Amino acid sequence: MAHSAEPTTEESRILIHSDARYEAFTVDLDYMWRWEILRDGEFVQEGCSLSFDSSREAVAHVLSHFKRQDEAAQRPGDNSAEIKRLLQSLGTPIPVNEQNDSTKNELAQPE
Repeated sequence: MAHSAEPTTEESRILIHSDARYEAFTVDLDYMWRWEILRDGEFVQEGCSLSFDSSREAVAHVLSHFKRQDEAAQRPGDNSAEIKRLLQSLGTPIPVNEQNDSTKNELAQPE
């Protein structure tokens, strides 16, 4: 685990989550709990918490985000039309289409 700022031994790591794709460990450093998440055995995220319970909660939150990303990646097709619709509904200006006479730096107004 060369990526860590704090050297730890395998024995000091406590497994707090394990499933088919993800594992999470935490380590008590006396002043905080450092946690890390592995995806398919590769390091992907680390953080720190003030207690063991809060480290479990933080890991659960991050894993829910990663799992939503995994689910979205499994869906066929792209989501660009849905993303464009969502951005327009939020009031994001639409870029000018290259097929008209406007310069690329101008923004078109939503219709």
